[in-house]
Amino acid sequence: MTNLTDLGVAAIRDGVAGGEFSALEVAEAFNANVAAASALNAFITPTPDAALEAAKATDAKRAKGEGPGKMGGVPIGMKDLFATRGVQTSAASHILEGFRPEYESTVSQKLWGAGAGMLGKLNLDQFAMGSSNETSYFGDVVNPWRKAGSNASLAPGGSSGGSAAAVAAQLCPAATGTDTGGSIRQPSAFTGITGIKPTYGCLLYTSDAADEL
Repeated sequence: MTNLTDLGVAAIRDGVAGGEFSALEVAEAFNANVAAASALNAFITPTPDAALEAAKATDAKRAKGEGPGKMGGVPIGMKDLFATRGVQTSAASHILEGFRPEYESTVSQKLWGAGAGMLGKLNLDQFAMGSSNETSYFGDVVNPWRKAGSNASLAPGGSSGGSAAAVAAQLCPAATGTDTGGSIRQPSAFTGITGIKPTYGCLLYTSDAADEL
């Protein structure tokens, strides 16, 4: 049986669209991983219900014969620098703790519109100022990797360390990040995953078709 949390974005999207498994099964599998890996402190605010709600909407569309969307059935992690309507957006700062925007960021809105779901808001260096993810008010993020022969905690890099750690630990198949001076690329290198810094004005494409999200 396929371990759903081993799959990447394209495999999840295509598997849901083809009926190999449901979006709900995918969301439940990743929610379980998030809950089991709290020691990594990758998430500031898990949103399991939001992931399930989006998954059910995707499965309902498929049952009606409608297209599930370019990201249909794919649950992601959202760096807590992006505003999410009704969900705490803190930028990892005590100043913004408890702030729940009444609006959605362009980045997140485009992803939800394409069918993606949200597993939660990811930890980062406070206000994205840092390169180790050790400046968050909500505590350090821990790299899921360890040096051979040692169990000492390692930094995941920053500022998008929560995003990188979550993907590396299979808590989500993909996550958003931000990069001014290396805040996506450096954590990706620290955690052994692929991170892409898009250029200004770059369109976001699906893995197998040049379709603008």
